[in-house]
Amino acid sequence: MDLHAKAQAAQLTNLAMEDEFLAAQRAAREYQATGDLRTLTEYSTGKSRFYASLTLLSRLATADEAGLVAAQGRLAELAFGAVDQATAAAGVAQATHSYADASAISARFLARSAALRARLAHDSDVLAAEGSRTLDAGRGWVSAILVFGLMVPVIAVAVFLRWVSGPLHAATSMVRRRARGDMHIRLVPGGPADLRDLAQSMNFLSDETNRMREAGADRARLQAGVRQAAIRIREHLRGQEILTEAVTAVREHLQVDWVYAGIVRGGQVTLEGVNESARDADGDVVGYLPPDAMDWLRGIYRNRSSHRVQDLAGPEAQDIPVQIRKGLLELGGAVLLLTPFGAGPELLGALGLLRYDPASPWTDAEAAAVESLARDIGRGLEHARLYEGEEHLVAELKSLDAAKTSFLASASHDLRSPLTSIIGYVEILADEDEGPLLPTQARMLDAVDRNARRLMTLIENMLTTTKIEMGGFTTRRSPVDLAGLVTAAADVIRPAAAAGGLDLEVSCPPGGLIVDGDADQLDRVLINLLSNAVKYTPKGGQVRTSLACEGDAAVLTVADTGIGIPAPDQAALFTRFFRASNAVAGAVPGSGLGMSIARTIVANHDGDISVESAEGAGTTVTVRIALSKAGVPPARTDRAGGGLPG
Repeated sequence: MDLHAKAQAAQLTNLAMEDEFLAAQRAAREYQATGDLRTLTEYSTGKSRFYASLTLLSRLATADEAGLVAAQGRLAELAFGAVDQATAAAGVAQATHSYADASAISARFLARSAALRARLAHDSDVLAAEGSRTLDAGRGWVSAILVFGLMVPVIAVAVFLRWVSGPLHAATSMVRRRARGDMHIRLVPGGPADLRDLAQSMNFLSDETNRMREAGADRARLQAGVRQAAIRIREHLRGQEILTEAVTAVREHLQVDWVYAGIVRGGQVTLEGVNESARDADGDVVGYLPPDAMDWLRGIYRNRSSHRVQDLAGPEAQDIPVQIRKGLLELGGAVLLLTPFGAGPELLGALGLLRYDPASPWTDAEAAAVESLARDIGRGLEHARLYEGEEHLVAELKSLDAAKTSFLASASHDLRSPLTSIIGYVEILADEDEGPLLPTQARMLDAVDRNARRLMTLIENMLTTTKIEMGGFTTRRSPVDLAGLVTAAADVIRPAAAAGGLDLEVSCPPGGLIVDGDADQLDRVLINLLSNAVKYTPKGGQVRTSLACEGDAAVLTVADTGIGIPAPDQAALFTRFFRASNAVAGAVPGSGLGMSIARTIVANHDGDISVESAEGAGTTVTVRIALSKAGVPPARTDRAGGGLPG
C-alpha cells in the first residue's frame, strides 16, 4: 500500500475508533442512568472494538504519529478503567465519583482525538501533495518517453491513478462530512477490490452507527415517558387509579392496538383498564383462568421479565395456555408483550399489550420500558393496599371512639340525676330540718357531701369532654364581670383551702373587669384552676389569685407553692386524662380532665392559657381574655354551693 493510501486508511480507522469509544461511553452513561445490564454488554462490545481499531491504527501510523496514538490509547485505558470501577463500586457516592472521572478523561480523549485527526489529515494532505508533485514529474518523464514512443504505458498509468485516487478522495470526503454532522452520507463502491471492500465497510459502519443512535434516542424517549408515568402513579393511593394511569401511559408512549391491566384475585384476573376500541371478546381473555395458566403467569413474574411473542400464530406461542392464546388470536393479535407485576414474591397482575401487525415486533427498548413501568405499578399497588388497610382501620377506630363517646355522654347524664338527689338530701339533713344531728353524724354527712360533690364534678368533666368530642360544646357570650366570678369562685374554694391549712389570697380591681364571655364556663375554669392549686399544695402553703388589666386584656393569674410539674410532663399538661408523674406517685386523686377543659373554654373565648412550673417550686397558671368593648358590669352575684373537682 502506498503512503497516501495508508494515511487515508489511518484517517478512516481513527474515525472508527472515535465512534467506538463514544459508543462505549454512551452505553456506560445509559447504565448509570437506568441500571439496565444490557447496556453493560453494549459497553463491553464497544470497548473491544475500540482496542481492535487502536491496534490497527498503531500499525498504520507513521513514526511521528505513533506517539499521539499511544497517548490516545493511554487516555482511553484510564477512561475505561474509571467506568469499570464505577460499575463495580459498592456505594452510590463512589460510583458517581468514578463516572465523573470517566467523563473528565473522555473530554481529554476527545480533545486529543481532534489533534490526532488534524495531524492525520495534514499528513494525508502532505502525502497527496507529494504524490501530486511526483505525478507531475512522472508526467514530464512520460512526455519524454512519449517522444520515444511510450505513449501507451503512460496512458495506462494515468488511468490507473485516476481509478484509485477517485474512491480514496470520496472516502475522505465522506469521513469529513460525517465529522461535520451529515450522518446519512454513503459511498458508491468503485475502484479496485480493496477500495470497494473499504467503501462497503464504511457504509456498514455508518448504518450501524445510525441504528445505534436511533435506538439510543428511542430508549431515552421511552425511559423519560416511564419516569413521568411513575411520578403520576405515585400521586395515587387507589388501585383503580394506578392501573388507569398505567394504561394511559402505555397508550401515550407506545404504538399499541390493544392493552389491558389485569388484577389477580384468587383464580380470577379482573379487567381494570382496556382500550376503548377493544372488542366484545375482551372479557374472555381476563375471565377465569385455569390453575396452569396462573402458574404460567407466576413463573414469568418470578423471572422479573416480559414474555414476548412476535408471532402468536407460530410455534413460539405454543407455551402460552390454550385459552389465553385463543382469546388473543380472536382479538386479531399478531405480536404480544405480557409483563406481570407484583410486590415481593406475590403476583398482583399483568400488563398485556397487543399489536395486530406482525411486521411491528416489540423491541428491547419497548420491553425494558414496560418492565420498568410494571415495577412502578407493583410498588404503587402495594402502597395503595397498605393505605386502604390503614383507612379501614382508622374508620373502625373512629367508629369505636364515637361509640365510646356516646356511652360516656349517656352514662354521665344518667349518673348526674341520682347524684343531684343525693346531694340535695344531704343538704336537707345537714340543715337539721329533720332533727338535730350528732357530731359523728355531722362528720359522716360532711364526708358524703364532699365526695358526692367531687363525683358530681368528675361527671360534669366527663360530660363536658364528650360534648367537646361530639361538637356539641357551645359558648354563649355576653358581657360579664370577671372580677365577680373570681371572688365567687374563691369563696367556694376557701373552705377546702382552710381545711388543708393553706393561705388563700385574692386580688381583684375594685371597679371590676368586663369581658364577653359565658359566665358558667368561665366559672368552671376558675374552679378548676383554684381547686388544682389547693389540691396540689401541701399544708402550710399559699395560693394567690389575682386579676388585672393589661392593655386591652384581662389577665388572671393563679399561683401556688405546691409540688409543681416535672419538666418532661409539661408538654402534655393539656392532654385529656393526663396527670403529672409526681401527682400519680403521690396518689393525689384526679381525673386529668380539668386543664384540658379549661384550655377549650379559654380558646372558645379567643383567649390564651399558659403554665409556668418547676417541680417542688409551685405552679403559675395565666389566662388572658380580651376586655369587652361595650357593656356595663352586671350586678355581682355570689356563687352558692359548689365543691372540689376531681
